[in-house]
Amino acid sequence: MIRGMDAALYILSLDREHRLFDKTLRSQNGRTFYEGNARLNKYLHLAQNIYIAKYQKPLMDSVFYAYDNGAVDPRVQENYSVLLERRDMDIVLPEDEKKFLDKIYKVFQNATLDELIELSHEDSEWMDKHNFYQKEDQRMDSMARKEEYAEQYEDMIKVMERMEV
Repeated sequence: MIRGMDAALYILSLDREHRLFDKTLRSQNGRTFYEGNARLNKYLHLAQNIYIAKYQKPLMDSVFYAYDNGAVDPRVQENYSVLLERRDMDIVLPEDEKKFLDKIYKVFQNATLDELIELSHEDSEWMDKHNFYQKEDQRMDSMARKEEYAEQYEDMIKVMERMEV
């Protein structure tokens, strides 16, 4: 299992033109946030779910919470500006995990933020947890949904297996 912060840095490093992950402010669902931060968290959330669907184990140590605009790893969210400053650093990850994240990046790079939020909102674990007020009650347990994810992401896994990176 890799560190969520390392996965975040690696994904940021793939955006060589700095067009997807920036500090453009957006207000949605009563929250104001950086679009790039939300996009990064959606990539991580979807990567975790798809990895669980395929391998029946987590890709990374991230703990996601069901926030209004989708699943969020608070460590990544709170350190987004620092991560942006470090995005050109070389990140050492196992080759298989790099290839998996390369495919996640490639699959979602043309998705709008609204589409990514909608995908995050389709996660039944997010649906069950997002209406709670206390943060600890919003903590998501993605492994509890591994069989469901295997079915939900079956077609995505097939597409990713055929992709070359």
